Parts: sequence; C-alpha cells; structure tokens
Amino acid sequence: MRKITPVAMLPLLACTPYIAGCNVITPVAYAIHGPEKVLALYEPDPEKSTVIFVDDPSSQLAQRRLRYQIADEASRRLMSKEVIPDMLDSRPILNAATKERYGERASITELGRGVGADVVIYAVVTDFSLSPQDGTFVPVANMRVKVIDTASGQRMWPDTEAGYLLDVRIQQRASLLNDGDNGRLAIQSELASRAGLGLAQMFYKHELPDSVLNGR
Repeated sequence: MRKITPVAMLPLLACTPYIAGCNVITPVAYAIHGPEKVLALYEPDPEKSTVIFVDDPSSQLAQRRLRYQIADEASRRLMSKEVIPDMLDSRPILNAATKERYGERASITELGRGVGADVVIYAVVTDFSLSPQDGTFVPVANMRVKVIDTASGQRMWPDTEAGYLLDVRIQQRASLLNDGDNGRLAIQSELASRAGLGLAQMFYKHELPDSVLNGR
C-alpha cells in the first residue's frame, strides 16, 4: 500500500537537507491558506440605508460625471459583495448638492436625510491628476473618506476629523495621450472606476492581489 504523507508534514519535509526544492514551502502554504487577505477598514451596517456622496469642492475633477462614476462603481461593488445589499442611488444626493451651491449649502447630514439615507459614505476628492508634480505619468486619485450617521449627525468612522486618506493609482498610460482629448478622457474614466473600486474595498475583506488601496 502506498504511504500518504500528511499535509501537516509537508513544510518539514520540504526543508529536509536531503530533499531538493526547499522553496516548495511557499506554494504549499499558499495552497492551504490561499492568498493574503486585506481586512475591511470599517464594517458598515448592512441593514441601514446607505448612500455614497463624492464631493469635489476644489474642482479636481474635469467633469461632474466622474463624481457619479466613482460613487456608482463603489455602490455596485458593495452590493455585489453583499456588504450593503441595497445601496441608494448616488445621483439624487449629487444633484441636491449641486443645487445647494447656488444658495446656502446644506450639511452632509441634511443632504443624506433628504434622500432617505441613514448613513452617508462621504468622500472628498483632494487630488485627481494624470501627472503628479514630479512630471512622471502615473494617474492618481486621492480622497478623504468619512462615514456619517444622518440621525445623530455624528462621524461613525474614522476617529480623525480629516477622514481616511484613500490613495489610488493606475499604471502609466502615456501612450494614450497621443490620442488627444479622447485618450485623456479614457484615462480619466479608468482612474474614476479604479477610485470607485478602492472606495468600496475599504469596507470589505478582499485578497491582496486584487487590492488597489494605498496606491497599489
């Protein structure tokens, strides 16, 4: 009868001096445990109606549609992962905020209540550029993110008033700039989608190779 080596012994056998290929430990461990996980930074309440509001007070985004694209991508990801099964559409709160700019601006809490949200995931765009100041072509999007309870008006996460800094980048796309405006629009759209993915990934556990957080 063929003897079967227990899985638990594989790492030990792999590093025995008389057996070649000591580096098989890593593949074996990967096969048993799977890839490393990135934990959620904050776990939202799936029972509370939630809306994402992407704000751009310093006009970092070239077009208003990019704000909706970021929020829509994040909302769809959170629903598909069943983190929050029924996200509210971000368009009404974005439209309401736009109207308020021509008069007295409402608070995030008031805007959230106005669209029937218990919770607002509030993301302020602080940078959305195709070329950083050092001249390299690495498109980057930065947002300050907070989670706000509309009933109390209190910040639920994070502890700091400034919010959590989300840093998302994409690989160099310098060749697309040769397409003029069409190429630039394509890069902006790709960066917005990736920013939306990063915003969603803050709120659910995911595999490290799939993470776009912290400039990955």
